[in-house]
Amino acid sequence: MTRFFERGTALAEMERQMMMVPNVTPRGNGSAVLCRYRTAAADVDCQSCVRRRRQSCRSLKCLHLTERLRAGTASVAELAAETVQPWKHLRLKQRAMLIAGQMKAFHFEGQLHVTRMFEMTKGEGEDIGSQWLAAVYLLSARAPLWQNTLAAVTPGRIDFDRVRLRDSTVQDYVLYRAAKGICSHTLGATSEELADPELVSDDTLRLILCAAVTARYGPEAMQIGRDRKC
Repeated sequence: MTRFFERGTALAEMERQMMMVPNVTPRGNGSAVLCRYRTAAADVDCQSCVRRRRQSCRSLKCLHLTERLRAGTASVAELAAETVQPWKHLRLKQRAMLIAGQMKAFHFEGQLHVTRMFEMTKGEGEDIGSQWLAAVYLLSARAPLWQNTLAAVTPGRIDFDRVRLRDSTVQDYVLYRAAKGICSHTLGATSEELADPELVSDDTLRLILCAAVTARYGPEAMQIGRDRKC
């Protein structure tokens, strides 16, 4: 049943006007304007946070990390700690948190690592997949591993079935398994293996931790502290 009783009669227009809200201009046909606003550092300063001003912020973690990351004010240690928080293996979690607390910037294994990685990701634009990017970050960390896996890497995809690891070290093999796991939304290596410093070095676990941060927060995380050394 229509809500207009006079529909189709000479009184239809009068009835429509009588049902309008008084003193309100009717919405016309127009174009939607998409907001291009980008968060600035001042917008996400803790001193400006309403929860902080009200002294009601009791959280052990910042609830606005994503916004702070976009504004360039989040630290890699915060992102790493937030990424590690859900991990259930206690020894691995403790070890990863210790390494996360020491990180001052996003970690790269030297300038050659940066060069290898960004040569592969160049031209991918903003649609780049976070899991793929994290896996490429791990595979390109060390030259021998990159040489064994480069042929399997294409934009947006890694064909792990084509990879044949030759003369790989234990650490490179762990990175390879972690890269493969991240593409499947896992850590690749077992928690017991990653928690063992005799099997997985601090440098290797730091790379895996940065890859996990990248998989969760995207390419913006890689820009943290690029002008400083880790």
